[in-house]
Amino acid sequence: MAMLSSLKPSQYLPASWPRSEPAAKNLQAGDQSTAAIPRIIYPTSTAERWASYVLGACRAERDPRTIGIWARQVAVSYTTLCESCRLLDVQPRHARDFARVLRILLMPSLDFYPIATFLDISDRRTLDAILHKAGFGHTTFPQQISVASFLKQQQFIAPENTGLRIIHDVFIAA
Repeated sequence: MAMLSSLKPSQYLPASWPRSEPAAKNLQAGDQSTAAIPRIIYPTSTAERWASYVLGACRAERDPRTIGIWARQVAVSYTTLCESCRLLDVQPRHARDFARVLRILLMPSLDFYPIATFLDISDRRTLDAILHKAGFGHTTFPQQISVASFLKQQQFIAPENTGLRIIHDVFIAA
């Protein structure tokens, strides 16, 4: 029987190493299926954990229109998800809407239909607010919007946010 003290530590991964499954470089809208959405295998910080929750929302079959639905999708409590957002200085509803738009950009057959057809929204005011924060001025996606350009122009999360940088690195620098 092996003793805990005799177990060898796993290989060290440098901080710059993305602890995620490979992501396609320069993803364009509609290029990948949800199976290709990267996963952060072993989140080792609050920011990585939050990023794993966002990536989990991107794999949802249906629009995670509430924080409760998002929390169930990623198998954590509502409180845990909200606290994870707050620890990164992100309002939970902004993180939710960020994940909703990112999910749409990663949909396998996005054909630049009006965004309202992909979001479970029942009023124009809510749609307009999400589009404004996403950096879009229309109800359709601009032609060939990439994940990188969305991450750069979105206003849900501050550009210097550590969680956003992890999301960026998972998609762009992998």
